[in-house]
Amino acid sequence: MDGEGIFTIIHRRYSAIICYEYIKRYACDMNLYIFNEIRLGAVYGIGTYIRELVVTLKNSDINVCVVNLNSDKPQIISEETDGVIHLYFPSPIQWSKELSEHWDLYHRNVVYWLQLHIKDKDNLIFHLNYNQKSGLAKELKNVFKCKIILTVHYLDWCFKLLGNQTCFKTILETLEKVQDDKNIEQFKETYLIEKDTFQVVDHIICLSNKTRQILQDDYKINSDKIVTICNGLTDTTSVSEKSMLRQKFNIPLNLPIILFVGRVDNCKGLKYALRSFRIILKMYPNCRFIIAGNGDFDLHMAECEDIWMNVTWTGLIKKEKVYELYTIADIGVMPSFHEQCSYVAIEMMMHGLPIIGTSSCLGEMIENNITGLHIPVIENNDRTEIDSSLLAEKILYLLEHPTEARQMGDNGRKRYLDRYSSNVFRANMLNMYESCLHSGDNKIKTLIVTGQSNHKWKVSSVAIKQILENSGLFAVNVAVSPETGKIMSNFKPDFASYQLVVLDYNGDRWPEETEKSFLDFVEKGGGVVIYHAANNAFKDWKEYNRIIGFGGWEDRNEMAGPYIYMRDGRLVYDKESPGCAGSHGFQHEFVLNCSNPEHPVTKGLPVAWRHAQDELYDRMRGPGIVKDVLFGGYSDPATKGSGRDEMAIFTVDYGKARIFHTTLGHAGNTLDDNIAMQCTGFQVTLLRGAEWAATGNVTQPVPDDFPTETTISLRKNYK
Repeated sequence: MDGEGIFTIIHRRYSAIICYEYIKRYACDMNLYIFNEIRLGAVYGIGTYIRELVVTLKNSDINVCVVNLNSDKPQIISEETDGVIHLYFPSPIQWSKELSEHWDLYHRNVVYWLQLHIKDKDNLIFHLNYNQKSGLAKELKNVFKCKIILTVHYLDWCFKLLGNQTCFKTILETLEKVQDDKNIEQFKETYLIEKDTFQVVDHIICLSNKTRQILQDDYKINSDKIVTICNGLTDTTSVSEKSMLRQKFNIPLNLPIILFVGRVDNCKGLKYALRSFRIILKMYPNCRFIIAGNGDFDLHMAECEDIWMNVTWTGLIKKEKVYELYTIADIGVMPSFHEQCSYVAIEMMMHGLPIIGTSSCLGEMIENNITGLHIPVIENNDRTEIDSSLLAEKILYLLEHPTEARQMGDNGRKRYLDRYSSNVFRANMLNMYESCLHSGDNKIKTLIVTGQSNHKWKVSSVAIKQILENSGLFAVNVAVSPETGKIMSNFKPDFASYQLVVLDYNGDRWPEETEKSFLDFVEKGGGVVIYHAANNAFKDWKEYNRIIGFGGWEDRNEMAGPYIYMRDGRLVYDKESPGCAGSHGFQHEFVLNCSNPEHPVTKGLPVAWRHAQDELYDRMRGPGIVKDVLFGGYSDPATKGSGRDEMAIFTVDYGKARIFHTTLGHAGNTLDDNIAMQCTGFQVTLLRGAEWAATGNVTQPVPDDFPTETTISLRKNYK
């Protein structure tokens, strides 16, 4: 890995000393690296989240370090604040933030630096806070034995579509159909990067149940890896009373004040609040609307024509001043189009302020008629809006019912203490980190190796991961290699840390150290699953070809070993026939027949079952020794097959190792368009074969939905 050139200046010696002393001084049970990025989100919600997280983890058994990327520091800087190290990685010069290749290089160099300077590599957790970081997550996985957590603070499409789920789902349906549309292509690229990040990380924290459901339904993320943990804030309400502060600001005690806090942009729905305020002024001409926040003032000032004297714009002010505004206000308004767990809403509840907010994104926080009032968001395919008249009605109701408004504020204060206090947040996060670190302790520790292939590895590796994880038996990590032709020297998966290795790889040779590590794993009895085109790989690596049993393509011929197939129920090793290795006929449904019904993998399964449309590999060659043929099928010449009975699923005899080889499961274009891997027969045999390879036993019952000899069966959700 190239560790030079992308940062402006690197002071390795200085930073190494700081990190070494840091680890020595604060040796703890867990090493947590929280990633931040210097951008707009760091000033607002994400920055608050990280600050609160760091504060709440004080006096715990967690060693905390904050890694700040893309900073304005001139060099890599390490600073200690209240016992916490903050690392600052400068923004590179002469690069484009729009090019993923530049980001990949930047992240690779950051991880390279961390690899050099993190001395205590045990019990590592990396906590990410931005969605489009799949490259960073993969680099961390490749280099460290670690767990990666991602907190989803926002979804990118929410900004572009103002949180309009109706429009979002409509666009999702057209992703594969619409071409030459730059907006759709950009949307698709961002969506796929987010989805890739969600799939790579080990655990995901959502700040609301609504977002959790979106990740499950629209991003197809396994629910087992997602948890909802609400934001929390330290209780720092203003010590001054409302009357004293009103006097300080020269505001009469009986003058109604409506308060908006947040970014001044379209996503926050401020223009609808200003329009509703015009209506309020007809009934309460002395009412004051205070807007605290920074942003696009010009756009929103146009809404204030003729009512400027009643509207106060503070700009971006310090938290202490904002808290004084909460204290003097009567009503908080939040007409936002998308929020998850708003810090502004928490602050308003903390200060006992009744809130009027949108039901679609703040409904989980604001209890309608208890801590505030809801207003709906109107969603159409072409626009998203709020009824300003209805918002005005809600505000007028609270102004005209002050006793009820005060009760809602008191209820909000109680809700803050019950759900959004720093104590609740601390307990939830400590539990999350602990469970993350020890997740999978009783599961089969599994590593999928992927990243290069002549097949759709980005589909197949995700499908395999979901199949394994959804069974509840496997704890799965994924090692993704560099791209074809890129430097492989730093691709060093830690095979020894796993019970099972699943190979979904066909590409460049691994580094010598990595190949030796894999052979050590196999020779010591590690479990191996050879999936589909992994039997195409490494034609010149002798031991690998013995491990896979047989292989095909990649210019293999009789020098690769004999043809291996079945005839009259017996194995044939054809050493005489010349010819190339590896072929298959048309993709089609075919029947697989069991050759060993007493093997743990096959026991109890039908002796014949129909597999969904797939490739049936034939004319395969290899030097390996087949131990047990489990299922095979006839390669029909009518479908351009070999006219022989070909092995589809079998085990390989290789020392102490248990090796399960399935040629099935040709990946489709997407997870939804992936019928061979959606086949219940493929998934069940993969699960049973994987468990057997890892443990020597199969504990899974035969499912009721297993295919019959005449009927296929599909599990489109991979469980």
